Amino acid sequence: MFLSIVIPHYNINKELLERCITSITSQGMPDNDYEIIVVDDGSIQPPLWIEDKYSKETVKLVPTSHGGPGAARNHGIDKATGKYIMFVDADDYLIANGEIHHCLEILKREKPQILRYRYHVTTSADEALPKRKNAIKTSNTISGAAFMTTNNLPGSPCLYFFAKDFATRKMIRFPEGCFHEDEEFNTALHYHAQSLIDCDALLYCYCKRSGSTTASNDKAFESHRIDDLIKAIERITFFRNCFYEQGNNLQKRGIDRKLNMLAVDAILNMLYNGMSASEIRKRCIKDLAPLSLYPIPAANYSFKYRIFRILANCSAGMNILRAVTPSKKPKRK
Repeated sequence: MFLSIVIPHYNINKELLERCITSITSQGMPDNDYEIIVVDDGSIQPPLWIEDKYSKETVKLVPTSHGGPGAARNHGIDKATGKYIMFVDADDYLIANGEIHHCLEILKREKPQILRYRYHVTTSADEALPKRKNAIKTSNTISGAAFMTTNNLPGSPCLYFFAKDFATRKMIRFPEGCFHEDEEFNTALHYHAQSLIDCDALLYCYCKRSGSTTASNDKAFESHRIDDLIKAIERITFFRNCFYEQGNNLQKRGIDRKLNMLAVDAILNMLYNGMSASEIRKRCIKDLAPLSLYPIPAANYSFKYRIFRILANCSAGMNILRAVTPSKKPKRK
């Protein structure tokens, strides 16, 4: 088996899950080249219809007790028999444009530990997808750490293929029972990867849903997410400290950038949650300062980063951020 596609599922309606599965099976990949693993995370009504509709060789249903998306993805990794793994959320789908075949050719020819691709955001199933104007561009092979030094590593694990044996050998797992479980997994995977290829092939369609976990704007819910983000930052800091001395320069710069950007994300989430400037400053001093992430470290990542750092690091500047930032988190990936 070459590719295992893992779909974590929890209380998603049949139409969306079926759309997701169909988007994969209709890509035209040979049946013996891939498998779909639907990990049901203790849904109230498990999607047992899968076993009647699809061949067990192509679509496997793995029922588990409810443990959250991190636990579901870990189960999927354990059950995967493919050389490579990709994640697709149950309410999203793969785009029917054939560009996945370009990625599979790269994986088979170059054998990178990570192959990144692009995604499109939509709010409607009727929305027209962007048309490609140029040939697909593919980067040279670099390390995951080198990628991290020049890019803000996104939190989603649905934006790349990764080699199962590499992740297993490095014992890279999702933390379970918390939000922001992706941040730690993505960081560790890219930190250790010695071969990464970045491709602008458009494979994935992320669908914004009003009822989804990431779309919630409830303040108590978002406060919980902020707490979990701080804990994720603490775990990634511990990870960095464990490997820092033996890490090369790119690994050190890459993980430092990731942590600095997570500190920015934490402050932004506090702003979106409606916390006052003084409350945010107190939280930063309490939780981020002991990790050497507040005041936000100086770095030449971008103009926006430099301006945000200057403002967030002083009382007057934090007041300005509070005045110009909406107290409602934007719905985004």
